[in-house]
Amino acid sequence: MKKSKAIFLLLRLPFLTVTLGAVFLGTAFAWWQANKFDLGLFLLTLFGACFLHIACNVANDYFDFKSGNDALNKNALVPFSGGSRMVLDGFVKPGEALAVSLIFVFLGSAIGLYLNAVSKGNFILLIGLAALFFVFGYNGFPLRLVNKGWGEVAIFLAWGPLMVIGAYYVQSESLSSVWPLIAAFTSGIMTTLVLLINEFADREADFSTGRKTWVILFGYKRSLLVYLFLALSCYLIVLIGVLFGSWPIWSLLAMITLPFPFLAFRAAKQNLENWPGFLVAVKTTILMNFVFLVILSVSFLI
Repeated sequence: MKKSKAIFLLLRLPFLTVTLGAVFLGTAFAWWQANKFDLGLFLLTLFGACFLHIACNVANDYFDFKSGNDALNKNALVPFSGGSRMVLDGFVKPGEALAVSLIFVFLGSAIGLYLNAVSKGNFILLIGLAALFFVFGYNGFPLRLVNKGWGEVAIFLAWGPLMVIGAYYVQSESLSSVWPLIAAFTSGIMTTLVLLINEFADREADFSTGRKTWVILFGYKRSLLVYLFLALSCYLIVLIGVLFGSWPIWSLLAMITLPFPFLAFRAAKQNLENWPGFLVAVKTTILMNFVFLVILSVSFLI
């Protein structure tokens, strides 16, 4: 395999859909609540968030190689779980992967510093520092939040409050109510579900390397119940937003995706440890994340 192709696969670009949804939601909410939108700032926010997401993807591959997690993962549902395996298979050297991660950290940080400079106060700077903490703290030595049972919480915070509120603040330059944060919960939860459903096939390898994912802590069956509860909570948030937050009635269109969590739950329950069949649940969850956030975001633009 050519080095350029290996590095391209190392980036795991398809997973950027969760970042697109989060930034889109924060920007759309700013338009709805504050009637503000700047295309240039939106594009910079989107690219900055995507660069940091890529840095996190590549850093995870690097640290999973160093910890031996990828080598032990025989059930990886590539390209959805188990990393890109470009480092493990020898197509990209560990040092090269770390360098790629740092390059994208630099690019994302440069954009973040600019956005902070053109925004009021240092709110964007604080969000950027927190984002960098999660980029390397989620799976990086010595912190390794995923080994302490905090991995899912880190993902919720990064793709929920941090990313959505960051995108919202770039446009509005204020936080006038709690509703942007409540809206951010949907993105954080939906992205956490993508992580959670991918942890099932990785359970054995994760356990062998000391990780404490929710699937390890709660077991398969209870983790599926947690999955369903969290997914349904997103639809409850939409109902609360419409009833008490004066969200547009169009936000209820997100209910179109309500069958998705049940379909994913059923497919996962029927295919526990039959990992090729389990892929249906993974793909359904990723689709649910993207479609739900796009519909909710568009509802704030109508």
